[in-house]
Amino acid sequence: MKPTEKPWQHPVFRIPMMEREAGCTDAQWACVMRDQERHAEAKGIYLGLFQLLCSHLGHFRTCSRGACRRLGKCVGRRAEDDWSFAFRPLIPPCVPLEEEIVEAMRAEIRAEVNRLVVLGEARGDA
Repeated sequence: MKPTEKPWQHPVFRIPMMEREAGCTDAQWACVMRDQERHAEAKGIYLGLFQLLCSHLGHFRTCSRGACRRLGKCVGRRAEDDWSFAFRPLIPPCVPLEEEIVEAMRAEIRAEVNRLVVLGEARGDA
């Protein structure tokens, strides 16, 4: 990374409020909360990858979200708690909720991540 480049900042998902069960030790609760934090981070990374792909494909040019058009990149989000369609909160609003389209984009994300892993392994980053 060049000194002038900023590290990639993925979107942030909120960590749901949970009620601690009776009899749950401090160590168990810490583990539960750590898992929730990691899960929220993983969702943010996945949404961020979708947004990067949408930006690369130029979806921001015709996006209904003004922020995406102004910034020249996808920054759109759907409601975090609406899972009525598989992965819905992880898919930017510019992507139609059609299984064929979503799965093609997910396949593209997986292929790119795999390519980056192979490059990292070849450099000895692993």
